[in-house]
Amino acid sequence: MVRKRLLALLIPLMFIPAVSLGAEGFRYDAHGKRDPMVPLIGQEKAAGAMIPISEAVSIDDLRLEGIVAQASGHSMAVMNGELVKENFKAGEVEIKKILKKSVVLTISGKEYTVNLPEEGGQKE
Repeated sequence: MVRKRLLALLIPLMFIPAVSLGAEGFRYDAHGKRDPMVPLIGQEKAAGAMIPISEAVSIDDLRLEGIVAQASGHSMAVMNGELVKENFKAGEVEIKKILKKSVVLTISGKEYTVNLPEEGGQKE
């Protein structure tokens, strides 16, 4: 009886994806399954546009994918597949402010506001 309960508790744990926090930051290991954060529509365009934030030299190099609002007021954003927070700096990019639906940032000292895509796809 105890053995069956223990097995019932351990078997679901075998299917939890592994997460590692190395020197390069957060890494999601889906164990061969589809990453739920990768859009099902427009993957070709998204894959071609994704470069590390540290290599971005223009606003066209960056894509805001999501905003994680926290009750503490210290929100984070997902840009080009990377998790960033206010005062984050990489290359020419500096994240100034993360708002409810947009991110204010500078690239080479010039300020930009990047909005979240509208529901149903990227606003053109």
